[in-house]
Amino acid sequence: MGVENVIPLKELAQDVYCSDSFKARNFPLGFVTIYGSSRIREKNAPCDARGENCNESVRAANDVIYRDTRNFAYTWTQRHGKKYPIMTGAGPGLMEAGNKGAVEAGGASVGYTTYYDRKSGSDPVKPYGGDPKLALNAYVTHGLIFSSVAVREYAMIKHSAAMVIAPGGTGTEWELFQIIETIKSRQLTKVPVYLLGNRQTHWRSLEARLKDMVERKTVNAEELSFLKYAETSEDLIRQLGVDLGLN
Repeated sequence: MGVENVIPLKELAQDVYCSDSFKARNFPLGFVTIYGSSRIREKNAPCDARGENCNESVRAANDVIYRDTRNFAYTWTQRHGKKYPIMTGAGPGLMEAGNKGAVEAGGASVGYTTYYDRKSGSDPVKPYGGDPKLALNAYVTHGLIFSSVAVREYAMIKHSAAMVIAPGGTGTEWELFQIIETIKSRQLTKVPVYLLGNRQTHWRSLEARLKDMVERKTVNAEELSFLKYAETSEDLIRQLGVDLGLN
């Protein structure tokens, strides 16, 4: 339907209505939602596409986080997927890892997405092709394609019984700070929120920014106390199981 500021109100309302109906009908308790990079793949290169910005330790860390995301989704689905299935943004990268793990475990693998398939020579108001075959990764068993990326993000947060943030780029950061703000300001019922992966490797820059906000008194430390860290998939499964009363 076009970029965010031209989507008709009818389409925005349809996104909300259809996603709420889908969740209520199929998965009334909500999802364990995994957020993360579309660019961290199963096997990552040490350099960028131009052969620059090379870093072997980053490559290794990205390989590990893909594996841990997939392993978490697999084991969680085996143990608890019938009650709280895995959901992702249905794209490639770490989203694919979550859906792949869930479907390999034989459970539901849910994806909420929108269109990102760019058309050659497309106009700036309607840049996407809108091909549903290109919208969902191959491991989604139950998928919704939203007209609005903003409503998609809203629905992912609203429908989560717990949220797992894996490393990512600006899209994941957008989601992360939406989550922080809506819980911090009590606009959302508090649910477990975990940052997955080695804390020093993946999360030190986030911790530095949050610490700076606290020091400048733009945020109170206790408002951020709900954020938790899980170094590995095993840590996450154990801690989240306790939080949701499943252990």
